[in-house]
Amino acid sequence: MTHQIDKYIIKRLEGLNWQDKELVEKSTISKGQISKLKNGSIEKLSAETFYLLVKAFGDEFTTAQTIVYPHLRNNKLKSYKPKDRNTFGLLMRQYEASNNTIEEIAAKTGIQEVRLFELYFRNGGLQAHELLLIEKAIGKKPGELFEELYGKP
Repeated sequence: MTHQIDKYIIKRLEGLNWQDKELVEKSTISKGQISKLKNGSIEKLSAETFYLLVKAFGDEFTTAQTIVYPHLRNNKLKSYKPKDRNTFGLLMRQYEASNNTIEEIAAKTGIQEVRLFELYFRNGGLQAHELLLIEKAIGKKPGELFEELYGKP
């Protein structure tokens, strides 16, 4: 999914009257990485990088999301319809305690189940837009899972 992190960084640097040096210090992202982000040469925006930038600028995640992923603003989640079950499956449903399953999140967000398995069980690099979509799918506010995952205790 395309992002506009370059526009966000440039806008916020200008708004705060900062140089790259201040952003490097506050975000702990290297000068080289900031430069690449600013000139749009980073194709995939990691969730952690997005988090560090939003926190460094002191922004709300909804504000940053509007600039970085403007197309997510009006993005509606897809509906989730569980697979049809036979009689035994319907009986067993009462003994299940599951919500926000990989299957459900995949259906709602459009993220492939294979990708979610990679994120959950392997070393898949979580992208910012994926975490924003997952937050929306499970009813969290933008930034809540970012804070849980990357925030300092």
